[in-house]
Amino acid sequence: MEQIRPKSRGRARGHSQVATNQQGLSGPSQEVRGPRPTQSTGPRPTTSQSTPRLGPLVQHPLSQRTPQAFTPQQLDPRHRGPGPVISSSSPKQDPMSKVQQVTEGLKNLDAGGTLLSTIFRIPRPESSLRDDGKQGKTGQTIKLLANYFPITSNTDWCLYQYKVDFNPEEDTINIKRNLLAQHRERLGGYLFDGTMLFSVNRYDPPTFELTSIRRSNEQKVIIKVKFTNIIETGDHANIQVFDLLLRNCLRYLDLTLIGRNFYDSKAIIDLPRHKLQLWPGYETKIGRYENNILLCADLTTKIIREETVFDFFNVCFADKNHNWLIDFKNGVIGTTVMTKYNNETYRIDDVDANSNPNSKFDKKDGSKMTYIQYYKEKWNITIRDGRQPMLISKNKRSIRQFEVEDTLVYLVPELCYMTGLTDGMRNNFHLKNELDTYTRIDPKNRIKKLTTFANRLLKTPDSVTELTKWNLTLSNSLIELTGRILPPEQIKSGATDKAYNGGYQGNWTHHLRKLPMFTLKTVKNWTIVTPKEYAKEVGAFIYSLTKVSQGMSFTLPKPSIVTINDASSISFLTALEEVVNMWNPALILCVIPNPRKDLYSVIKRKLCIDRAVPSQVVLANNVKKNNWSMCTKIAIQINCKLGGAPWLVTIPKKGLMIIGFDVFHDSQRSNISFGALVATMNDTHTSYFSCVEPHEGGQELSVYFASSVLKALAKYRAKNGKLPSSIVVYRDGVGEGQISHVYKTEVKLLQAACEKMYGTPCVPFTFVVVTKRISTKFFAPNSRSIENPQPGTVVDTVVTDPTKYDFFMVSQHTKEGTVTPTHYNVIEDTLKFPPDILQRLTFKLTHMYYNTTGTIRVPAPCQLAHKLAFLTGQTLRSPANPALEDCLFYL
Repeated sequence: MEQIRPKSRGRARGHSQVATNQQGLSGPSQEVRGPRPTQSTGPRPTTSQSTPRLGPLVQHPLSQRTPQAFTPQQLDPRHRGPGPVISSSSPKQDPMSKVQQVTEGLKNLDAGGTLLSTIFRIPRPESSLRDDGKQGKTGQTIKLLANYFPITSNTDWCLYQYKVDFNPEEDTINIKRNLLAQHRERLGGYLFDGTMLFSVNRYDPPTFELTSIRRSNEQKVIIKVKFTNIIETGDHANIQVFDLLLRNCLRYLDLTLIGRNFYDSKAIIDLPRHKLQLWPGYETKIGRYENNILLCADLTTKIIREETVFDFFNVCFADKNHNWLIDFKNGVIGTTVMTKYNNETYRIDDVDANSNPNSKFDKKDGSKMTYIQYYKEKWNITIRDGRQPMLISKNKRSIRQFEVEDTLVYLVPELCYMTGLTDGMRNNFHLKNELDTYTRIDPKNRIKKLTTFANRLLKTPDSVTELTKWNLTLSNSLIELTGRILPPEQIKSGATDKAYNGGYQGNWTHHLRKLPMFTLKTVKNWTIVTPKEYAKEVGAFIYSLTKVSQGMSFTLPKPSIVTINDASSISFLTALEEVVNMWNPALILCVIPNPRKDLYSVIKRKLCIDRAVPSQVVLANNVKKNNWSMCTKIAIQINCKLGGAPWLVTIPKKGLMIIGFDVFHDSQRSNISFGALVATMNDTHTSYFSCVEPHEGGQELSVYFASSVLKALAKYRAKNGKLPSSIVVYRDGVGEGQISHVYKTEVKLLQAACEKMYGTPCVPFTFVVVTKRISTKFFAPNSRSIENPQPGTVVDTVVTDPTKYDFFMVSQHTKEGTVTPTHYNVIEDTLKFPPDILQRLTFKLTHMYYNTTGTIRVPAPCQLAHKLAFLTGQTLRSPANPALEDCLFYL
């Protein structure tokens, strides 16, 4: 395992315990011309000297496009007419032009069609409509509990939906609620989400105005209520109303809303030694599942630092030896902050050093106001320092879905708490152990806490009244269901017929050390570059590395050792250039003193971009420890980076190419993203091809997918003399709201790429969206206790979506806390694997990630794509040298 792991403050999914909020922004934008901040530009400061320069935040690439107009029929994936979707009935058209047509059309669609795409439901693939449905049959059945509570009442609602506008506009939802509540006698029972009002009463007339008084300053506010829709029982919007009702009930539990989740401010855990607070809370979601409407509830923790952004600013400013502004920006951009005055969370996208709290912004009436005045009048807060630079947060959701200017919210550092953990905190072993005590909750205690939450919801008088009013009854018992445990997969090493499996824990380290690796690469020469102070330890390290390699039949000759005077970037660059020119080694191993990102980046950029030499970076501490387990992992990585493979799991189908795809977004450079594709090149799925394409900033949905697929298909044909007969794609990093767009972009681009290479778009393929960030948990009760399900546990009923071909799988073993399953959603399936086969294939692939001798959460090609995208975006900052595309240099 690579010993340097640069942490991402950006989209390194699952690495942060901080829940971020991308909507519901509030702040000084109340007095700004135009709609509220989630839909329009926030207050833009002006100073007496000059207009603040916002750099790339002022103009977003999408804002300069003119969206192409498409009809709903053209947006439908089944559409066979003209437009952005390829017609399979037009053989005369050049296939390459179709790839370009779809790509260009989808670029325009991304600019203006994202919102429209959410209107259309993705049709369930035909394979899930067969007689056997989407449920598999393989494996041993097991009784499970899930963190879902059934809605037991049979409601029959007919709700009337009204649009509510405030004049003057108001952005704080609690103030909106209070203004509207002044007319509760006139309105009767209703639900209000800040924009829409839902009522069982149909008001007459359908459009009317109400007058309220803002209590803080006796200002008159006109509320316009306009009828928009009738929501019948069974409508999708009906579920949204359920969710809104639930959130109303949660407010009666004396919980604090932070971002999207509710937290218990009376149960805060203080860690004074680390200046941290842990806020325990709940994630909740109501949805329609296979046979019922269910409430999914899980525990979450918000980490709040007891320092403001202004405190961090002062630390940076006091360091006269560095550029304080660069240090400040590097430490803030990409992080999430929480405002003191309303507990809202914001992701920081930039820092404007040309503006400060004394800067002015335009009010709706054309007059100007400073931020100091605004916060005094609006929140009765006195800002102490008028010289601090302003923070900028962009509302990316508005940018992606609407052709509008960037939505900017300006924040005062003094009023923003830092959230989450710094890199130093993440590397603090003692802090990690202390956090794990409170955040890693075992299944038994998790069930206990969830049951307590449900009972609290059902016994709080105001909550009970609200539920009764709407004829809603909630069970306080977790739902029971049946899962299946897939049989253990047989793992093979070397030329021997002897096979083994990972057992209950999905780990086979002890087997691997005694057997030869499956594919062994011959190493003619390799080099170690190390500061001279570690030369003695390097000698002992080489001996251990050689011994463990011999145990796996991997021969490592004696390396050339190059010592340098110090660990500076210049010393390493000079030595690496000389080593490559003199010996042209098969691999270079570098020993560095500490996990410095800058030094790691210099080494990797030199050897991955400039000179295309596989490399391994090892911390000096690990060299000193000379741990045989660590040496085993390094030996495996060296063999893999040179093109070898330590083991395999048999996948019977021939001619199958498996693709993993993921996108990395750089938190420091919001306009840069990289999409990585990794594809298997042989029937044992131990040989890989990889490529990276740069993406437009913030775009998870890749319109460059086709070019990467074309490269992979061309490489497969070059290696095998033919194209693959079928393809399976595992696509990571797609949110629920983006699935429809992925269907209309990447699936269609895959079909276009296949037509380019095969001459027909009808190549059998399966496209699976992989989601790791989910709230679902499963528990395995037995006579003694409640445990985590073992690796290979599959759930494809009860809590799955009736409109999708989906399933959950627990593929990894967790020693502490509660295991989180992975959700797989098949959005296209012309390959038509039976559910059993697809589930078995997925489980097999979780054994094939060579960075660990155990199963992982996702299929190996998917994890490799994530690893490559992360390395490229975080370290290389550009695609690697094509000479490395056939080896796993990014392990």
